[in-house]
Amino acid sequence: MTIQRAAWTVLAPLGVCALLVGWIGMSLANFEVASFSILIFGLANLIVYTDALDFVLRLYVHRRHTATAREGEDTRDLSINIAAAFPQGARRVVPAAPYAIIASVFNLEDDVEAFIEAFAPYRERVWLVSDGSTDNTVVRLRRAGWRCLAEPVNRRKPAALRSLLDTLPDAIATIMVIDPDIRIRGKSSGSSIDIERFISDFQLSGAAAACPRIMIEPDGFLARFQAFEYALAFRVGRASLSDFSITSGVSLYRRDALVLALQEHSLSVYAEDFENATILLGHGERIYYDGRLAVSTEGPGTVSRWFSQRVGWYHGLLKVYTERFGLIWRISRRTPFALYHFIIYIGVLSLGLHLVKLLSAVLLVASFARGLDRLLLDNWVPAGALTNPVYFTAAIGSYLALGVIALFTRVPKAERAYVAPVVPIYLFYAIAHIAPMSVGFGNFIALKLWGRRLYQDHYEPRPRGADPDDEQPTRGRGIA
Repeated sequence: MTIQRAAWTVLAPLGVCALLVGWIGMSLANFEVASFSILIFGLANLIVYTDALDFVLRLYVHRRHTATAREGEDTRDLSINIAAAFPQGARRVVPAAPYAIIASVFNLEDDVEAFIEAFAPYRERVWLVSDGSTDNTVVRLRRAGWRCLAEPVNRRKPAALRSLLDTLPDAIATIMVIDPDIRIRGKSSGSSIDIERFISDFQLSGAAAACPRIMIEPDGFLARFQAFEYALAFRVGRASLSDFSITSGVSLYRRDALVLALQEHSLSVYAEDFENATILLGHGERIYYDGRLAVSTEGPGTVSRWFSQRVGWYHGLLKVYTERFGLIWRISRRTPFALYHFIIYIGVLSLGLHLVKLLSAVLLVASFARGLDRLLLDNWVPAGALTNPVYFTAAIGSYLALGVIALFTRVPKAERAYVAPVVPIYLFYAIAHIAPMSVGFGNFIALKLWGRRLYQDHYEPRPRGADPDDEQPTRGRGIA
C-alpha cells in the first residue's frame, strides 16, 4: 500500500505535466494573433518576470558576498565569507562560551515523547517555558527530567521567551531559539556541519544572530511544493542577504542581542522573527545565514491550514513593515542590495504592487481557462485580448525553465527527486499565493479601520471583546 501511494504521488504530477506539455504545444499551434496584446502579455507575465529577475540578481550578489572565501570553502550555504568575520588567527574550535537551546511550548502533552526523542542529545542544553499550558505538559516534562519554567498565563511566545531568559545562568552567552516541532539534522541527513561547529563559528563571528536552513519533511503532495519553496527562500533568498539577513523561527542569537530585541519587541506573534531582525539590524547589528546546519519541520499538511498560515504571515509582514518602517529605512541605507531587498523587493514588489500582481494572476487564470476550453470544451470561454491562451503558455514555459535551473543549482541533491515532480506546475502554486496574501493584507487593513478581521487565521483565536492587537501565540506547523 505504501509503495502504491509513493508511486501515485510521483505519477499524478507527472501526468499533469504531460498534459501541460500537450496543452502548450496545441496552444502555440493555434496562436490567436488577432486577440494578442503585448501590454496584456507583459501584465499577465509580471509574476514570472519579477521572480526571474529577482532570482538572477540574488545569485549574482551572493557570489559577490562570498567571492573572497578561500578555495574549497563551502560558500553555497553561507551568506558571508565566514572566515573573514573571525578575529585574525582564530581557530574553529568547540564553542568558546556556553550556549542554551530554548523554546516556548504550549499544550505539548500529545507530542512530548516525540520532542524528548528529538532533543535527547541536547538535553543538558535545553531550557523550556510552558506558555500557559492547560494540559499536563509541565508535569510530564519535569517528570522526565527536563527543565521547564511554568508560566500560569499565556503571555505569547516573545514574552514567554523574555521571561525564560531571566532565569538562565549568567555564563550562557549564546542562545538558540527553536520551535518544539523542529528537528536538528545531522551530517547524514541534510547538514554539512554539526551544531557545535555552527555555534563555534557564530561565536567567533561576533554577529548578533545566525539563521540555519529550514527544510520541509516529506509529507504528501502539498509538502513537495513547500520543500521547493523553502529551498528557494533560504538557499537563494537568505543566502543573498550578506550580514543583513533575516532570522526565522529557529535562529541562533548572541544573548545580549536577543535581550535587546525582546525588550523593544511589540510582543506580537505576527512576523515575530522579522520584527526581531528589524530591531537588531536597525541597531547596526549583523545577521547572517548559515545553511550548513539544516533543521526540519512539518508543513501545514492541509490546504486550509496552509491558507491560514500564509494569511498570518502576510498580515505580519505588512504589520511589521508599516510599524517599523523607520528602522527598515535605516537598514536599507547600508548597501545598495539592502535598499533593493527592504525597499524595492518587499516594499514595492511585494506590498506596493500587490493589486497589480492580483490582476496578473486573474489574467493568467483567464488565459489558462481559455486554453483549456479550446482543448476540452466548446468555446465556453469567450476569445479576446484578455483571454489569449498564449499568455499562460509563455508564463508556464518561462517558469518551467526557471524552475529547472533552480532545481539543479539551488536545491540540495538529496532533495531533488522529491521536489522535481512539482517543478513544471510550480507556477500554479505561485499564483495560489495571491489569495492568502490578499486576505492577510486585508486582515491588517480591516483591523486598523474596523477593529475586526476578514478571516480568522489560526495564529490568533481572539476571544470576543478582546483588543484587536491582543494576539495569541502561533501553534501550527511550519516556520515563517
